[in-house]
Amino acid sequence: MKKLIVMAAVVLFGSQVAKAQFSKGDVILGGTVNVSTQSVKAKDADAKNTTTSFGVSPKVGLALNPNWVVGVFAQTQFGFNKNVADVKTKTLEITPGLFVRNYHMLGESKFAFFAEANAGYSFGNTKVADNKISSFNGFNVNVLPGITYFVTKHFMIEGSFGSLSYAYNQNKLEATGAKTNTSSFDFNFTKQLNLGVNFIF
Repeated sequence: MKKLIVMAAVVLFGSQVAKAQFSKGDVILGGTVNVSTQSVKAKDADAKNTTTSFGVSPKVGLALNPNWVVGVFAQTQFGFNKNVADVKTKTLEITPGLFVRNYHMLGESKFAFFAEANAGYSFGNTKVADNKISSFNGFNVNVLPGITYFVTKHFMIEGSFGSLSYAYNQNKLEATGAKTNTSSFDFNFTKQLNLGVNFIF
């Protein structure tokens, strides 16, 4: 009886592991959400400077085979700041783009390692007291590693660990029309963790 139970468990677990991967034509729907807040208050002062950031990044992918997924995403980031003078600053950034991922199952587990490359076009603005003071646009390219856990055949959770990225942006001051171009190259694998969920259809 014990052997029968063990064999049944192995067969069941093995079948679940076999299913815990993509098939050609699978649609992956998911994304990430991030929220952060920071308050700075000088000693013996009543007022404080508060900054809040909120972002939503949905994505849709299509499995070409069990290892490769391509798709589109749309990152949105909202920022709010209120300083000691009670002046409110709002920032908005939207980044639609494309991504490609390569997955590799880790042994016989339900874990998979993935590497992603993505590129997006960014645009947004900054408002102070509801008056737009600047706007920007640009593009970015990122390469990042991550790990996925297949909770069920149709649901998985994932985490990514920073990225290697390049970004180019052009900022325009609304009052004068002056433009400033900036480019940056970042290596931040140890500074950032993003969590997300995905549904497989």
